[in-house]
Amino acid sequence: MEETPDNFTMMSPAPVKVELTKGLCLIYKNPEIEKGDYPASRIQKGLMLVHENKDLSEEGIGFGVPVLKFGHETVFPGNACVTTEKDGDTAVVRIDYDMNLVERMVVKSRKRIGSKAFYKIKEYFSRLHREYPQFRRILVRSSNSLRHTCDIETRFEKVASAGMASVVNTINTRNGMIHVSVDMSNVKKEGRTEVNIMNELGANHFDSYSDSNGLFLRRNAIGTWDEIFADEASFIDSYDNIAFTLKKVKGARMFRGRELVESRLAWSGLAYVLPPNIIHFAYDIRIGRLA
Repeated sequence: MEETPDNFTMMSPAPVKVELTKGLCLIYKNPEIEKGDYPASRIQKGLMLVHENKDLSEEGIGFGVPVLKFGHETVFPGNACVTTEKDGDTAVVRIDYDMNLVERMVVKSRKRIGSKAFYKIKEYFSRLHREYPQFRRILVRSSNSLRHTCDIETRFEKVASAGMASVVNTINTRNGMIHVSVDMSNVKKEGRTEVNIMNELGANHFDSYSDSNGLFLRRNAIGTWDEIFADEASFIDSYDNIAFTLKKVKGARMFRGRELVESRLAWSGLAYVLPPNIIHFAYDIRIGRLA
């Protein structure tokens, strides 16, 4: 993978806060400053939602976060440069993500598992988990048992950068709409097999799913990675009556997922899965209270 360009100065992002309707706001937090309790807390985040000073993100990585696939290797953003500007009811938050973080399995108190064959097998079982819902329960139990027996934990490590992915969030503070524009022109294309744009908040908060086809699911019935065929889909915080909604976009597949495993996973989200050669992609997020 390519190194970060020499002329790019990676800044330590300062916190960002954009007020929406009463009691709701969007924030950006720097994970290098505000350490989280989950392994994935090391991943650079997107904009996240706060309701009456309660952070609703948990393990979720926020809105509009690019994740790349290079074969069996998944690359996350490990650094970011954030710029903001505001003009009346419009706020613009640009996040330039350095794609330089990968997941690694570590035997506690010993060493990192570096075998490529191990990660190929791990990706194979992850694909089984995504594509065959009937096997998910036994696969999760097996994974948890293996982690416990072998004392294995997940860590995220920096690697040579796969390039810079730029995401511009244009926020209408009156109606809670975010227009997300993604530019992948400075990201490595060789060997790239998939691009994902993640939109995740906390699983304990966002415990319900609904879509324009009339499907309504709660908690474990939501599943961990299922394709959406409706034109519009929402995750709902049933306690606070808040939802975030995305629409289907031509040329992209849309998926839903929710995982809740104590001390390890706590996310609910909607993702766009894009072809590997994608350069530009845009979509809208609607955030608001339910009637």
